[in-house]
Amino acid sequence: MSISDAMPTAPTIRPLRPDELMAYRAIRLSGLKTSPEAFGSVYEIEAARPAERYLPRLEAGEVFGAFVDEALVGIATLSPQDGPKDAHKAGVFGFYVEPGYRGGGVGAALMSALITAATGRVEQLTLAVVEDNLPARALYERFGFTPYGREPRALKTANGYADELLMVLFL
Repeated sequence: MSISDAMPTAPTIRPLRPDELMAYRAIRLSGLKTSPEAFGSVYEIEAARPAERYLPRLEAGEVFGAFVDEALVGIATLSPQDGPKDAHKAGVFGFYVEPGYRGGGVGAALMSALITAATGRVEQLTLAVVEDNLPARALYERFGFTPYGREPRALKTANGYADELLMVLFL
């Protein structure tokens, strides 16, 4: 299936609702299974946890979903800090687009929605990306994220270590 076949319409981006918990869990597990090198979480551990564990994220409106023809095909979490010294920041976590929808604008639409939601609320967004994940890095750089550091051996798997690039966007 080509991108044009998979995406006849532009994605709709919106915060996920609590009643979409199972769809969120399903795509999150899909991401951990299909792209294990991109996440700090592990599929087997997350699959064993109850879905309700993610309900507070959905109730807070922090998880954004990308929908194409009513199917949830991408997710990303905006996590504002709340301490007196770091409330000016928010992190971007769990950014994932299903493989069949990559390269067709879903990731860009998700990132645009996150930036819009953060603007006026925080002064900067931060994220970490596996250094070798060139498509994700290119997307983040296209939106103005710049590297501010590198964490060597940030993740360890059976295949070895992966470094993470730490990135920031000043709003």
